[in-house]
Amino acid sequence: MNFTCNNLSITDDPDFGCIIQFSDTKDPGYVEFQPLDEINNSNEKYFLLQRSYPEEQYENDFYSIESSESKTELGYKDLILIDLNRDSVKFQWSGDKIEIELILNENDFVHLTKILRKRFKDRIIMTEN
Repeated sequence: MNFTCNNLSITDDPDFGCIIQFSDTKDPGYVEFQPLDEINNSNEKYFLLQRSYPEEQYENDFYSIESSESKTELGYKDLILIDLNRDSVKFQWSGDKIEIELILNENDFVHLTKILRKRFKDRIIMTEN
C-alpha cells in the first residue's frame, strides 16, 4: 500500500504511550449526524505506529502497526526498518512494507523525526537521506 500523507497526527502521552498516524485524508473534525455506513465504508488510507506503555512495572512496552489494510502486533525482537527523507517515508516490518509520500512543513518533519528517534528507538533501524 502506498499513499500521500495529507494529515500527520502525533500523540505523545507519558502515561499511556505514543501514536503516529499518517492519513491520506484531512481531518474534518467532529461531524454531527454522520451516517454509520459512511464511517464504516470509508476509503481513507492510513498508517499508524503505536507504542503503549505497560500497566505493570516489569512488563514490556507493547508495539503495534495498523493500516487501513492490516494490523500487526510486533513481537519482542521484531524491528521496523525506516527510510526517511523530506519527501517520503518507507516502513518495512515482518515481511510487509509501505511507502508514504510526505507533504509536511519543516516543523512537522522535525517533530516526526524526533519522536521516531526518542519513542521508538528500541524498535527501529532508521536511515535518513
